[in-house]
Amino acid sequence: MYAYKDLETKNVLISGASGDIGLATCERYLEQGCNVFALFKSNVEPLRLLSEQLDYGCRLTTLQCDLTNNESLSELIIYLSSAISQLDILINNAGVVKDNLFSAISFEDFNMVIETNMLSTFNLTKAMLKFLRSAENATIINVASIAAIIPSVGQTNYSASKGALLGFTRTLAAELAPRGIRVNAVAPGMIASKMVKKVSRTVVRDVTNSIPLKRLGNCNEVADTIVWLSSAASSYIVGQTIVVDGGLVMR
Repeated sequence: MYAYKDLETKNVLISGASGDIGLATCERYLEQGCNVFALFKSNVEPLRLLSEQLDYGCRLTTLQCDLTNNESLSELIIYLSSAISQLDILINNAGVVKDNLFSAISFEDFNMVIETNMLSTFNLTKAMLKFLRSAENATIINVASIAAIIPSVGQTNYSASKGALLGFTRTLAAELAPRGIRVNAVAPGMIASKMVKKVSRTVVRDVTNSIPLKRLGNCNEVADTIVWLSSAASSYIVGQTIVVDGGLVMR
């Protein structure tokens, strides 16, 4: 991966860090010499293994936090206030899926996805704003999905949450850019991950055949885009959504 010298020693907070894209993003920022604060809700094991495998794993701090719980968020703020004076990069990556056709989906399943994918992004961003304002050239990157852009049958809840995230990104970018904070989003397509393994093999095959590159993406390709968006190499990019899908949305 390209080395972005401006990222060295910066403080990075990543939600949903124990998922596949989250882990890849943690590793990429550690490679850049960053101090990484990795948030997880329940499964710390993948992060523990990552820390043990890397020579620079000592710069990875794992923090348990339920982003839908105010008390848990308050505890996170208290910890960070004692650990750092500023936050340079915030990656909103926490997300879940609970697929079903609209005719069969329950309010509880719809609401749970909206709460986790969109409202937790609001909660964490709001909580981290004072830390971001203390940094010079801070950045926020929201991890959305191409389900926010093209139809995704069985994912009205997921599509709605990620579509809202793109609108949130654009407006937040307009509000924070004058304060020196850049906000952008990435929209991954079908990426080889544990989440995709839950999808029907027939669906995965059909989607793969529709991708101009004729393959699924990998988590490192998404992580590389995230890191680039937070570096000085993208310093004039604000309020944009970078699609990482092998060309699928072109079809």
